[in-house]
Amino acid sequence: MKPGTSLNSRLVFSHLLVSLVSIIMISVFAGSAIFNAAIKDVENNLEDLAYSTSNALELPLYQYSMGQNDLPTINNILNRLLSKHPDVNYTLYKPDGTPILDNSGVLPAPATQNNDPEIWNALQSDLGEADQVRTGANGERMFFVAVRIQRENDLVAVLRLNTPLSSTFLAARNALGLLALVGLLVALSVSLFGWILATNISGPIQNLTKTAERLAGGDMSARVTPSGPQELHRLAEVFNTMAGRLQDHVDELRAFVANASHELRTPLTVVKLRTEALRNGAMEEPVVAEQFLEEIESEVDRLGRMVNDLLDLSRMEAGLISKKRSLINMGTIATEVYETFSSRAARAGLKLILDIEPDLPMMMGNEDQLRRVLYNFVDNAIKFTPRDGEIDVYLRSGRKGKTVRVLVKDTGPGITTEDLPHIFERFYRVEATRPRYGTTKGSGLGMAIAKSIVENHGGKIGVSSQVGKGSTFWAEIPTHT
Repeated sequence: MKPGTSLNSRLVFSHLLVSLVSIIMISVFAGSAIFNAAIKDVENNLEDLAYSTSNALELPLYQYSMGQNDLPTINNILNRLLSKHPDVNYTLYKPDGTPILDNSGVLPAPATQNNDPEIWNALQSDLGEADQVRTGANGERMFFVAVRIQRENDLVAVLRLNTPLSSTFLAARNALGLLALVGLLVALSVSLFGWILATNISGPIQNLTKTAERLAGGDMSARVTPSGPQELHRLAEVFNTMAGRLQDHVDELRAFVANASHELRTPLTVVKLRTEALRNGAMEEPVVAEQFLEEIESEVDRLGRMVNDLLDLSRMEAGLISKKRSLINMGTIATEVYETFSSRAARAGLKLILDIEPDLPMMMGNEDQLRRVLYNFVDNAIKFTPRDGEIDVYLRSGRKGKTVRVLVKDTGPGITTEDLPHIFERFYRVEATRPRYGTTKGSGLGMAIAKSIVENHGGKIGVSSQVGKGSTFWAEIPTHT
């Protein structure tokens, strides 16, 4: 088996792939949410700090604009207010964008729309506030917040606070890394679960495959132990049932071949022996020669009937017989069969009686095939019924007129309990308990053919018997098939 092509590998890989794709998608959305939340948190905190600081500077800056205060005093106020925020930088601008204070001690260039957009946005905004994320003078990503400072309606200054985002992004990255680690653990757990599930599924399938290979190799006793999920457990049970039926069919086929060989060998042996006798001088004796020729002719006829029956039975079991159906009267067929066998029954010293129920329902069926069923029943009864016996042929309606029952009852020797289940098998013979009283030899396939015809019509066939009292063969056939 090629690597990576097994069901187990595919199931594990599919679980791992699904989990990884899911984790990556979750990480992307979660990472974006984490970074956005971190920036939003910085924004809120810095805005709150800017407003509180601007409120504290309103009066000192107003006094400064009136010449009543100085910048060192205002710088001391700013340092005191922002002492707990060492990562926050500040710059104080006049309303025209000229810087007057910066915590670095070095004043930046005057604010312009291009270099310091947050200053001008705060001056123009109705809220008096603006924020911006951009790269600072040192090349680091910074968050800027600018707020107007005014005393009543007098604009006195603009305060800008900024803080680097590196620490914020570092915390977000740490959270994202923890999320990725948890995701990896989840992926490994899902893969482990997938491996267990795959083993639970692929194991029974592999056992089923190995058992099927044994069966294909000729080991008819091979069976699989049901295991795994309910569906695979059921599949194993069905497989064992199929294997059992296959073994039965193989055994039946072997028995059929053995029986067919035996049945064919007997007439061929007779023909060969009689032919050799004729070649060795029997031709010189007219009476003997005529007898041998009659025997050869009889055995050849028997071989012909046997071959025809075998062909018919094979076609029936393969579903190749005619499915043509027409409306027929089973009583008419029974009458024709009765007339066919009347003379033969009389010569054998038997009483043949036909009893047809009045108003028997018409039925859909194949006339030739159903005639053959009744023919085989009566022919079989004549063969195994001794002189002075009686054969009764009954036709009855059954099941509220939805079926027609055919019964042929004889007063022959009967059939033992051990033989009854095998009566409709091909070539099965019970001569030890049922001696033949007729002179005609059959093919041993008559009852098997009758069974196939009845079943192809959707009916049932059977036999009941008592040793010493006779047998009754019956068939129940639906009126519509």
